[in-house]
Amino acid sequence: MKRELRRIRPIRRADVQGMHAWELDKDIAMTSGITKPRSLEVFQTMYEKYFLKVNQSLLLYSIILDERVIGRAELGLIDRENGNAAFGIVIGEQSSWGKGYGKEAIIELLGVAFNELHLHKVYCEVYAFNQRSLNMMDSLGFHRDGVLRDHEFFHDAYHDLVVFSMLATEFKEICGGK
Repeated sequence: MKRELRRIRPIRRADVQGMHAWELDKDIAMTSGITKPRSLEVFQTMYEKYFLKVNQSLLLYSIILDERVIGRAELGLIDRENGNAAFGIVIGEQSSWGKGYGKEAIIELLGVAFNELHLHKVYCEVYAFNQRSLNMMDSLGFHRDGVLRDHEFFHDAYHDLVVFSMLATEFKEICGGK
């Protein structure tokens, strides 16, 4: 069976309820730093503000596989003056982990950041214990900018965050500007 091309698309209201379940998943919560999952009502209200364009510095995308939403990606803290933005990604459907879908979604997200928004740099923070994400950032050619030591406290411990970045010129070299 041929799989449909994986892609990101702007998030839709209909996607939100299914995404709430990911916040309740203990593995996802740990790697995302979620200590107090929000109720469905609070979760939906948060996303409704996005749909009403309360926050102009955030772009949310659903990651689609065979017409199913399997994850979410975002460009946030978009700073047009300095040409940079943070990004984040979660593959919420655990059966889709380790299959390269996150990597493909990040490449598409970088295409939006550099080719459509004409940003200079994107960056992210990854928990130092999240080896899978660290490996993915390295494999995509991100630069390790440094470590924010003991930066976040949750689950009774402080955790380091590894900061990664990629410049538009690096993206064009690595991905051919796709």
